[in-house]
Formats: sequence, structure tokens, C-alpha cells
Amino acid sequence: MPSVVHTHRLAAAALWATAALVATPSIAADVPAHEKRSTAAAPHAAIRVIDVEKMPIAAPRAGSGWGTRTLFQAPNDGGALRILYVPPGAEGAYVHYHEFHEWAYNIQGDFTNNESTTPDNVAGPLQRFREGNFLSRPPYSLHGGEKGRMKHMASQIGAVIMIMEESNVNAGSFTVDPAVRNSPPSTGPGMKYNPDYKKIQHWSTPRIIDTLEKMPWQPVEDVPGLNVKYLIDDPSHGYRATMYFLEANAKTPAQLRPYYYKDAHQFNFVINGDLSIDAYSAPGGKPETFKLSKHFYFERPPMAIVGLSPSAASTGGVVWLEVTYAKGTRWTDTPTPIEAPTYIAR
Repeated sequence: MPSVVHTHRLAAAALWATAALVATPSIAADVPAHEKRSTAAAPHAAIRVIDVEKMPIAAPRAGSGWGTRTLFQAPNDGGALRILYVPPGAEGAYVHYHEFHEWAYNIQGDFTNNESTTPDNVAGPLQRFREGNFLSRPPYSLHGGEKGRMKHMASQIGAVIMIMEESNVNAGSFTVDPAVRNSPPSTGPGMKYNPDYKKIQHWSTPRIIDTLEKMPWQPVEDVPGLNVKYLIDDPSHGYRATMYFLEANAKTPAQLRPYYYKDAHQFNFVINGDLSIDAYSAPGGKPETFKLSKHFYFERPPMAIVGLSPSAASTGGVVWLEVTYAKGTRWTDTPTPIEAPTYIAR
């Protein structure tokens, strides 16, 4: 997806807490003003809640114009979940591929990629991503903005894009464009030319879903007021992406009451509306309520207990995106179904 990100060094703006918090959020001095964390008693973990619109935008690299907000940074310089701010008229990167999976959701605006099917596609099929488009890109999927050939085409009006890259782009991204062969410094981080690309036997293709115009809401059977869009459910890689729509003043669904995963890691982003969630330090503890609105983000690491508040969790209706990994924060190499949630009594 938005491939220019691989041509610019992206600053990390948030520190991921892997250990459970036992102190109250006010004691955690390293928590920035735009972020809140629940309390947690070992072996349980805290949730992170971020008001994305209040989060500082990292200064773009000189001349790029691209701003970023980093919602999640994996340990050891691994993958990262970011919000990208693409300026109008942005030019894309060279056609390239990753050795890792990535996914993205277009929050606003437009972005165009050349979705090449082979390295011989100098001008492959053009895909213009718009608001509501969801992307799941497997490893070895060629894409790019055709740098030098599609001037001002990568984004005509600018874009705001949430994107998860499951590995360090500098270590796992390669271009097949010979224009890069003798001038790697001009391409920026992550744009290394691979002279052995012809040895690759399979070039994959992404899954691209227009969630707004071409995918209707599906009412959840026997759960009044809850609607769903199943985007990805991939037990072979331990990965699932779902959109939910809870109608105004609907009764809180039983399957969204407080629970935790022992191994799974989950990311949630409020696309629009209001949502009330309850976090628990441990089973049997008192809930901490967090009020979320448009463009809030909350993260459920392994052993973190959180669910929708009882009764009506949304007064005006809410739509959110939920992405869950079976283990860690990237595709698994072997079939790893996502575990069933462990619910708590309240």
C-alpha cells in the first residue's frame, strides 16, 4: 500500500509497554498527555488508549511533506502501526515488494498504487485507494507509485492512512526497478535493489476491499443492534480483521463483554461515533471506564482484560476496526488459529 512510506525514515512516537502496570496511570510518568493506560495486576496487562487527534505529528523528512503518528512500535525495531499524512500531489515510490505482510485502512483522501503482477509490469493495473478501502498485502506482492513516471498521481488530494508493517522496512523491502540499481541513496530507507529478484518463483496479489460502497453491513444473528463486516479471517497465518457497527443505545452484545487473550494481540481503531469500554486490573476487580470517540485507538495486548461497558456502550452509534493476531504482531509461519477469548464475570 502507500509505498512512499518506504522512502522516508519514520519516527516512532509511542513506546509500547510490554509489562503489566501495577501503579495508577497518574503515577506512570512516561505516559504522554494524549495516552491513557489502565491499571493491571500481574499476570494481567494494561490496555493503551490514545486520542489520535491530540497526538503530535512527527516532523516529515526534509522535502517529503509526509507526517506520521506511530500508534504501536514492536520491540527490537520490529513492525509498527502508524497513521500517515500524505500531502496532495505526492509522488509514489519505485515498484517494490516486502518479505513481510502489511495491512492498511484508508481513513481519508486518495492514494494510487501500481499493482504490478510481475516485475515486467512497467505500468501495471492502477488501484486508487479511497476512504474506507481496506488492504491486506501478503509478502512478495509488487506495488509502488511509479516514481518518476506517475508524477502527482500517488495522491491527487492527499490522504490519511493507517498502516501496519509487520517488520522493519529497512530490512525486508526491495525494489525490482533497474533505475535504482546504481543510485540507492536517492531512494531512501527500505528501497534496496535486488538483482536476484528473477529467482523468486511466486509473486502474490493483495486483497483490497471497498468497505463503504461495495460491502454492506451484515446483522449479527440474535444480537440486535450489532452489525459486522468480515474483512479477513486467516487461521493459516493467525490473522483476522473485522469491522463492527454498534447502533445507538443498543444493548451491549454478550460476545463483547470483558475478556482477555493469553497469547493474541489486538488493535482497535474507532472510525466514527462514540464508544465506552471497561478495563480490569484482574478478574473480580473494579472496572476503569474509558470514553472513546472518533479516531481513538485502543490496544489489547496479551492478558489485558477489556470489553464494552454494560448496558448501552454507545449513545450515538459507533463503527470501529478490529485487527487480531494469534501470537505476536505479525503473520505466523505455520497455521495458528486465534484462541477463544477468556471471559470474566463482572
